[in-house]
Amino acid sequence: MQHFYLSKTAAACCKCERRTFKLLSNLQPSFVSLSNKKLYSSQSEKKPAETLGTTRALDPLDIFGENKDERRKEKEKAIKNLKIGFFFIGASLMMVLGSGLYVLMDDNYYKKDEDEKDMYPVRLFNRGRLAIREFFESMRAPSYEKLLPDPLPYPYIQPPYTLIIEMTDLLVHPEWTYTTGWRFKKRPNVDHFLEQVSQNYEIVVFTASNGFNVYPILDSLDKNNVIMYRLVKNATDYIDGHHVKNIDRINRDLSKVIMVDWNADSVKLQRENALVIPRWNGEDGDQQLIQLAEFLNVVSASEVNDVREVLSYYKQFDHPLEVFKENQRKLLEMQEEQKQISGTLPINKARGSWKDKYLYGK
Repeated sequence: MQHFYLSKTAAACCKCERRTFKLLSNLQPSFVSLSNKKLYSSQSEKKPAETLGTTRALDPLDIFGENKDERRKEKEKAIKNLKIGFFFIGASLMMVLGSGLYVLMDDNYYKKDEDEKDMYPVRLFNRGRLAIREFFESMRAPSYEKLLPDPLPYPYIQPPYTLIIEMTDLLVHPEWTYTTGWRFKKRPNVDHFLEQVSQNYEIVVFTASNGFNVYPILDSLDKNNVIMYRLVKNATDYIDGHHVKNIDRINRDLSKVIMVDWNADSVKLQRENALVIPRWNGEDGDQQLIQLAEFLNVVSASEVNDVREVLSYYKQFDHPLEVFKENQRKLLEMQEEQKQISGTLPINKARGSWKDKYLYGK
């Protein structure tokens, strides 16, 4: 019985082994096919990469026809230079801000009129705002306070009146052509005007143009050196987008100063001292400078104490010299009538109502 039991057990074990073997046999093809599939997949994945690498090796140029490696190196170099530039810009800004902060903290000039009750950062902010405002004001103001030196002392001859005249479109006119480029046309009767006016006026050319343009033109225009002073762009005040001539800095008695200009915005600070006449556009038959010389000589010959009284009257007219010419004609007619009654009356010796009639048209 015992032997039979063992044989039965051994038979059962044999059956288990056969079943296990069959099971493994059934599983083996699937495992092998899976392994083959994985192997095939890995080979298929490697193949496109190898093909792409081969394509890159065969085609080193990009769509622009440039070498890709060179473009990459140039791009890296540009990025490096950009970083260096940003570093220096940042360092410069830090130095400027640090210097400005140091000045605001130690300079007593910017501490004026500040409230000690304010917090320290607030006071620093107010000092910085004051410094920035004064900087921009200095950029708008002339380069110097006195535009002209002191009048000539005795025994030198100082003319009794000062004439401040614009150069562009009053004495010369800029023109441009394809053949010559920019050039300046001399106004008719300029030489006669300067010669006549220089006898009783200190002539000052005051223009908003740059000096490197103005000085060569005046050197060619003023052959007799009757123009005593030349003021250019850096002598003007920049106000509301205009370069304005501020004759408060002229260092002369304003009751004896006459400004002649065609632009009312240039003389708006002292309009009572200005004679605004039409702009010259280059016409050949112009005679306006002769009329202007006659007007100025009459003012000086009449020994006007305050030229602002005369100029205020002509300020209301668009063509003041034409009005002056008409007043002169009326006065001459009155003088002819007077001659028949009481003899001659020289124009330059006219006084009282005669002078008023001649200058003011009253």
